[in-house]
Amino acid sequence: MVRLVDIAKRANTSITTVSIVLGNRPNTVAISEGTRQAVLAAARELGYAPDMAARRLRGNGGGARAIVLAIAHPIDGRLSLISRIVGSVQRQLHALREDLVGIGVVQLIVETYELGKLHHLRGLSEPFWFNGLLVTNTAPEDDAYLEALTPSVPIVLFQRDTRHSAVNTDSELVGRLATQHLIDLGHRRIGLIAPDAGSQAQALRIRGFRETLRRVGLPPGPEAVAQGADWADGAYVAAQHLLSPAQGARPTALFASNDLLAIGAMRAIRDWGLRVPEDVAIVGCDDAEFAAYQEPPLTTVHLPIEEMAARATTILLDLIRQRATPPIQETFPAHLVVRRSSGPPTE
Repeated sequence: MVRLVDIAKRANTSITTVSIVLGNRPNTVAISEGTRQAVLAAARELGYAPDMAARRLRGNGGGARAIVLAIAHPIDGRLSLISRIVGSVQRQLHALREDLVGIGVVQLIVETYELGKLHHLRGLSEPFWFNGLLVTNTAPEDDAYLEALTPSVPIVLFQRDTRHSAVNTDSELVGRLATQHLIDLGHRRIGLIAPDAGSQAQALRIRGFRETLRRVGLPPGPEAVAQGADWADGAYVAAQHLLSPAQGARPTALFASNDLLAIGAMRAIRDWGLRVPEDVAIVGCDDAEFAAYQEPPLTTVHLPIEEMAARATTILLDLIRQRATPPIQETFPAHLVVRRSSGPPTE
């Protein structure tokens, strides 16, 4: 078994320094970044494996213990989604309070990262900023990083196909449900609005949209990309482009691959002097809390975000407390919620 003294000799530093770096403990003596990296490199080279059971349930010297859970989400326009996830995690922790009484307390923190730069988040590849991590809304570069990663703490990914533990929905089915609904209403010119920061889930929804059109023999619909982090604003510009007479025959229906995009597109439709759904029907995705309160109320594909986040919380706690063996992967059903923003074409 690799000991701290072995790592100290390899890194040419003291056992105390090694303990501070590997334990991520506060210290009164500044440790240079070079020394910290040397310790981490020595630990990796020697195959150091810390006592995870002891580290994940850390004491404060008085017998009380705590678990620190982190939720990592990107810095962009997805705050409505992360608020649903955080709220559900908090409610699940409250529901599990009796089961967690022996731990003392569970602390919840929210970490942010830039899309494509999840690898900069401390605690994923080196010990120990938190005891477990729920990761949401990763970019393709982040997905590739995670697939190659041996994490230092248990992780659960949100709405991703992965080798790690995850809660997910069938995102391709989501695209098919929305598109088939519009086809069943009689639409034959169906456009798509999707974000430029393409995640795995978004890519699968787009695939479902395209495959559904192809399967029924319809030509590919016009597509536009919502640029930037402000999805509603980007979708407004994208929809203005799709609806412009310069683009030829306008689509009679739009599928927006999330509800924020749908809201921006609805505003663009109205600003062209058109009506929803009489002139342009629209279907979103997520069933965000504001979807039912638009005018007209938004037809959307409901994703069980709250149920998924609650289950992810339980999975993460079970992994931290070594009550389960990873990976634990569960898929949740999605379903169409029909409201007044979708209707048959009037042409």
